[in-house]
Amino acid sequence: MLPVMQVYARDVPGFDGFPKDADVLQILWCPFQHYYEDATVPYNGIAGPFVHVRYRGSRDLSGSLSTPPEPLAVGEPGYLPSPCLIRPEPVTEYPHPGVLGEEFEARVEAWEMSAFDDMDSEDHEPRFRWELSTAPGWKLGGHEPWNYQGYCGPVRCYSCGSEMRFVAAVASIEWDGGTAGWAPTEFLDGPMHVRRRRQGPTDVQLGSSETMRIFTCPVSLEHPVISDLK
Repeated sequence: MLPVMQVYARDVPGFDGFPKDADVLQILWCPFQHYYEDATVPYNGIAGPFVHVRYRGSRDLSGSLSTPPEPLAVGEPGYLPSPCLIRPEPVTEYPHPGVLGEEFEARVEAWEMSAFDDMDSEDHEPRFRWELSTAPGWKLGGHEPWNYQGYCGPVRCYSCGSEMRFVAAVASIEWDGGTAGWAPTEFLDGPMHVRRRRQGPTDVQLGSSETMRIFTCPVSLEHPVISDLK
């Protein structure tokens, strides 16, 4: 298992997902494609790294490694993250419009279309989803991202049926042409190859530049983690 993300509770005061007596979140994965005959994991049946989520107490951690150990082999080059320091930044985001119901989704679409009265209706941009809704890129907590296929209903635990808690997103890129409004202004300057490097500082590549969503069960951490690619 490779370390993918480690976060201390003291650095993310706005995240309420830590269980009692735990203040360290660790996300690890096996860097090979995993297929599941029973289709329980990943949620949408797309093969990817097998994910494990751990909550620990910092008092139980002893020693640290300045350089993370690397495996002898990985299934895909993009499954080996480049070491990065996390500097958490809180942002305000809103749920996917589909989460809020058909009436709200229709109002959002009408609002978006109103800005393009003189354009073909097929050329309008989904501004709410790109600029106001779920933040792209790597993130902890908040609202789970959904792709162009839209909202498909809450993700539920296979063991007990409870609605799963969205824990984190692990992304191939931090933003794209539609979501550049989430990027620091200075990151949008410079030649293309420089901007591309800023889009993917971890060198993680999932599918065709997709994002992995990671969920845990709020009833029991013993229930299997659910992960999928969107």
